[in-house]
Amino acid sequence: MKLQFKFRGFTSLLMFFSFLISLVSGIVLYFPPQGRVANWTHWTFWGLDKETWGALHINSSLVFFIIAILHLYYNWKILWMYIKKKAEMAINLKLELGIAAVVAIFIVLATLYNLQPFATIIKWNNDIKNYWSTRAEAEPPIPHAEDLTVTQFCEQLNIPLEKFERQMNQQGWQFDASSDKISDIAKRYGVSPAAIYKLLKTPEQTSSQHGTSGWGRKTLQQVCDELNLNVDDAIKKLEANGVTATKDDLLKALADQYGMRPLDIVNLINQN
Repeated sequence: MKLQFKFRGFTSLLMFFSFLISLVSGIVLYFPPQGRVANWTHWTFWGLDKETWGALHINSSLVFFIIAILHLYYNWKILWMYIKKKAEMAINLKLELGIAAVVAIFIVLATLYNLQPFATIIKWNNDIKNYWSTRAEAEPPIPHAEDLTVTQFCEQLNIPLEKFERQMNQQGWQFDASSDKISDIAKRYGVSPAAIYKLLKTPEQTSSQHGTSGWGRKTLQQVCDELNLNVDDAIKKLEANGVTATKDDLLKALADQYGMRPLDIVNLINQN
């Protein structure tokens, strides 16, 4: 029996599957850490990193859009009859139509002006990202450290190349110092760039990273507690200097938002 390929059915099914992939990837992308943390710690979900999930979301959304246009083209007559029928019904649904339009407008305006309940949804997203940032080894020692070659990495962090080679040899890891990036070595041996850096750190560096010098990983409340400051007074000092903050904000996030260093935030709230 000869099978016939039904293009209309194919477009409907492909549209459904691309929508499903877009939906799942969109949900997953709500939860990962910020890019610098995801890259440094090699964050993954179901074996896929953040960049791959992002690519899946973009590509599936694009396919969904293209197939939706084809679907409309092949089903235009049916769709037009459906629209006419619903339009006639809408005459008798004036109240429902008005409320639906108001709700749709509210969704747009509430998102643009950071109103509830969407402000809370975005806050939860930021809280999740901040949670990842507070974990040990989450932040790279310098921006995009994983993208540096071994030679550049050692030079910028004042790590003797011999020490790097010795530590890698102990793990049985091979590399080319002039061409291999830290991320290349990490991917090759199934570890995170953070794990490689941890092998190179001295006990003193590890201790200081978790001491009071690691302001960026702490919330404003935690910093104020360490400095014996009132958090409300600290928030007012920051507002006087053009920085809007809450007690749960990470200093790293605040510093990035206002083009400052975490230490600058500490100095602002600690001034008399």
